[in-house]
Amino acid sequence: MKILFGRIGYETNTFAPGTADLDRWAPNGLLMGDDIFTQFRNTPDYLGGMIRAAEDHAVELIPGVAVHDIAGPKLTTEAVEFVVGELVRIADARRGEYAGICMMLHGAGCAENTDDLEAYTLERLREVVGPDMPITAALDLHGNITPQMVELSNGLFGCKLYPHTDMAEAGYLAMKTLIGMLRGEVPPQTALVQLPLLVFKMGQTSVEPLKSVTAYIADYVDQHHLIDATFFQGFAAADVPSVGASVVVVAENGAAEAASEIAKYIWDIRGHMKADDFPMPDAAVDLALAELNKPGGGYIVINETSDNAGGGAPGDGTHLLREILTRNLPKAIFGYMYDPEIAALAHEVGVGGKVSGLLGAKTDELHGTPIELRDATVCALSNGNAIYVTPMYAQVPVSYGKTARLRVGNVEIIVTQNLYDQTYDDRPFLLTGADITQYHIICVKSAVHFRAFFESRAKAIVTTDPPGLTTGKMAAYSWHRARRPIYPIDLDTAFDPLSARHH
Repeated sequence: MKILFGRIGYETNTFAPGTADLDRWAPNGLLMGDDIFTQFRNTPDYLGGMIRAAEDHAVELIPGVAVHDIAGPKLTTEAVEFVVGELVRIADARRGEYAGICMMLHGAGCAENTDDLEAYTLERLREVVGPDMPITAALDLHGNITPQMVELSNGLFGCKLYPHTDMAEAGYLAMKTLIGMLRGEVPPQTALVQLPLLVFKMGQTSVEPLKSVTAYIADYVDQHHLIDATFFQGFAAADVPSVGASVVVVAENGAAEAASEIAKYIWDIRGHMKADDFPMPDAAVDLALAELNKPGGGYIVINETSDNAGGGAPGDGTHLLREILTRNLPKAIFGYMYDPEIAALAHEVGVGGKVSGLLGAKTDELHGTPIELRDATVCALSNGNAIYVTPMYAQVPVSYGKTARLRVGNVEIIVTQNLYDQTYDDRPFLLTGADITQYHIICVKSAVHFRAFFESRAKAIVTTDPPGLTTGKMAAYSWHRARRPIYPIDLDTAFDPLSARHH
């Protein structure tokens, strides 16, 4: 038995200016053929789980295409047509060889030509394989799930944890269930309940209220012998009709009833799902210094949640960096700032050279104003190639392009050529020779995923939320196409999960 598999992931922040072309979506190129196995086998990624499931169940895989699910503005039509077109081309060329398809699809992809990249991809595949071939998909916890995704697939399987340290498990279950279907062992049904609920920056599943929600659903799955159930938090920074949280259940029977009961549990505690009010950079630095002065060694992490490239922000905001530089904090390091111009200039002058020019805030005015560098010292240079060690992507390669470590007074700044994603671990620092254990203040641009690496290592973590495209401040967003009413924008939103329409 053979199964076609692949990955087309992208999370679209519709409030981000401009569009994302293929170079932005896939800065390291589109993976195809054996390169997919080389990059993802034995990794904690969705595809790593799919490959392991196929090997465990003696199934041969046919690689399609794979593109990492980064975030950004709407994809261009050209980028979508190229990537999806390559997948469809392979699916058509190998038609007759495979019995089913297993995909990783993020769940919150939008482009110039579609509000629903996932359904669009599935629809294009259906044009090749017809309505009867089993197709399953693993999805990101932050998917805005649509009825079309359910109707075009035979099972949707989300990761459950945030940070997403269980991506491989979602990929494994999607592949395992597909294999069971093909062998006549599992006849699943899928049910979706869309909740009129926006979940903001409080979605970390190791703390309340999501810790209890995650445990409740896991217990419900066990008690009711479901194949899978996921509470999709959704991706709030998307002005589309499908924006919002949802519950998806995959089961041999009773999927609709289970989805309704889980949705009711979540809806009843919606009042606890409000975004935290994080401090501005000046107050956040004060908190960090107070933590630093407490007994015991170790470093403090300050995460700038509002400029999280993993949610579509530009990654070049200067709000936090300006505060750090103004105070000239000793043993402080910022990693990383996206600025191809400054990164290239640093490589031109070389180690020990001086760099002058405007750093950051070159995408828009929301994330601050550029910082004027005057004779910043180039401490180290790198080609930016590394391998993740975060539990989320361990062993997966990453390339930040030309990378430099600059020193301005007491402060050091990592500057990169590529905006690959948010800071997941210490690799952006280490590839320039910086050992974070030798610093006192570590600044990163990330919302939650950085915690998978840093939480067990840092003395304390302080979050700051200045203006930015991934802010937790609900009033900063202006929705025009979202379904209304929706909680907590509309506090009097009425909803009965038990009588909700299922898909």
